[in-house]
Amino acid sequence: MKRLCVAKNKKGVVSEYLPWILISIAVLVVVMVAIFFLKEKGVSVLDFIKNILGRG
Repeated sequence: MKRLCVAKNKKGVVSEYLPWILISIAVLVVVMVAIFFLKEKGVSVLDFIKNILGRG
C-alpha cells in the first residue's frame, strides 16, 4: 500500500512543477531570440538593458 502512495506523490510533484518548468523554458527562449535579434542590429545587450532600465 505504501508504494501506491509514493507513486501518487511523485506524479503530484511532477504535475505541480511542470507549468513552472515550461514557463522558465519559454522565458529562456524569448531571451535567446531577443539576444539573437539584437546582435543582428548591432546593439549590445548591456546597452539594451540600460535603455530599458532608463539609466542610459
